[in-house]
Amino acid sequence: MAVHDSGLDSKAWLAAIVESTDDAIISKDLNGTITSWNRGAERIFGYAAHEIVGHPILQLIPPDRLAEEDYILGAVRKGEHIKQFDTVRRCKDGRLIHVSLTISPIRNQDDEIVGVSKIARDITEVKLAQETQSLLLRELNHRSKNLLAVADAIVRQTARSTPPNDFVERISRRLHALSINQDLMIEHNWRGADISQIIQWQLASAIDNYADRIELEGHPCLVTPRVAQALGLAIYELASNALKFGSLSSRDGKVHVQWGITGNDGGRQFKLTWHESGGPPAVAPKKKGFGSAIIESMIARSVLGTATVTYAPTGLIWELTAPETGLTQAAGAAF
Repeated sequence: MAVHDSGLDSKAWLAAIVESTDDAIISKDLNGTITSWNRGAERIFGYAAHEIVGHPILQLIPPDRLAEEDYILGAVRKGEHIKQFDTVRRCKDGRLIHVSLTISPIRNQDDEIVGVSKIARDITEVKLAQETQSLLLRELNHRSKNLLAVADAIVRQTARSTPPNDFVERISRRLHALSINQDLMIEHNWRGADISQIIQWQLASAIDNYADRIELEGHPCLVTPRVAQALGLAIYELASNALKFGSLSSRDGKVHVQWGITGNDGGRQFKLTWHESGGPPAVAPKKKGFGSAIIESMIARSVLGTATVTYAPTGLIWELTAPETGLTQAAGAAF
């Protein structure tokens, strides 16, 4: 390569390029001993040239990948070039990094292969980004399947207990309640949600100006996404029932919702109570449908607890009790 105005000959110019590149450029003999080491190699692997030149290249290779060196040397002895060989190498401080290698034979003036040239590019960040993307896609697939399973259960259960004329409306309302839960989970990056938010979001979707008629009393309590989903559906069903048949169907009717965690000899227990008053007497339905299944059994399974409904003359009372771990740890399916 001719250089006319730099004041450097071609060898010096090439040496400057080798030293200034961010990639590691390493040479070794056919026995695997390192013979040259540029600044890029120092930055990537952590060894200064005087610490590594003259040492075996195996110093950079993890024990479970030592066979790769035999493959590389075998290919180079045949005069082969290896492009974009992605692997893992070990740094001076013990860290393992992902690298992409380009490997070529070094020939002398007689065209004999006397060594190996390696260009190593650190692709750790790229690999981590790919792994993160793959993990997110798998998680999205898992959650999408769970959501579809819940939606399928809503449709099937509603169809069993709903007159044809009301079917579309009820399905629409219940799927809307499910979508509210999804919005809440996304807002919290799927870490879970606070019970007060779950209740408020569902009440706001079902009842106009709910704060005038529903009193909420409880302390912050973060629950898992699965529990949040089941609890949201239960609150929606309770609110809808209160509007149609319960205390909120009367002008003076009220609802008091209270929750909290208490400690006793059996461990810390969570309790949530929905208490209606000021409306017509609560009457047990002659035929239990999907709403009854949600508030009586499905939510209880999701929190590993129990749910009871009392149809009192003063109004419906719904109580949910569970061990604290049932809300904060992975529990069984909601449906």
